[in-house]
Amino acid sequence: MAAVVPGQIDLNNKIVTADALHTVKATASHIHEHGGEFVLPVKENRRTLLDALDALPWGQVPIARTATDKGHGRITTRTIQVLPAPDDLPFPHVSQAYLIERHVSGLDGKPLSDVAALGVTSLDATRASPGTIAGLVRGQWAIESLHWLRDTLYREDESAVRTRSGPRAMATLRNLAVGALHQAGRHDTTEATRWASRHIERPFIILGLKS
Repeated sequence: MAAVVPGQIDLNNKIVTADALHTVKATASHIHEHGGEFVLPVKENRRTLLDALDALPWGQVPIARTATDKGHGRITTRTIQVLPAPDDLPFPHVSQAYLIERHVSGLDGKPLSDVAALGVTSLDATRASPGTIAGLVRGQWAIESLHWLRDTLYREDESAVRTRSGPRAMATLRNLAVGALHQAGRHDTTEATRWASRHIERPFIILGLKS
């Protein structure tokens, strides 16, 4: 997120989330200087900061919140731990650091995947509880998941539509397709898209335009 982009947005009293590519000092400082707050993930592209967060005493920190979801043939459990940011953390304006762990298993209890995510926020504990931070992070994950789906399923990055309002219109249509499938109870988006494309009437059925 270059400064020119948030520079066009009123950041005062806003909370900014983004993907790890935007976890840079200049962006954090710009948000802070314009009255905003941030919740940012930290990954390998910010190795020094990642190592500093990973070295924090997470093993001594109790789990602050646990959430479990069941769906799509699997069980997902998310936990979050939160610590006050140390003074020597190599990143500006950070009040808290967090560790979110996501454990996915089949309905039979067989482990499928385990993911750990570290991050930082300028929000202090009086303004952002662990549950609030977890909700903000999950909201960002949902945005990233939608972008990933649009690129891998609908080949958005390969689209030849690149001028004027064309890209925004096409993104809206792709979002409409995904949302319509989910509204119809089809969360297996890739397979549902194949199903809809095999018969001309099926997209109209999904949109409720044909009985």
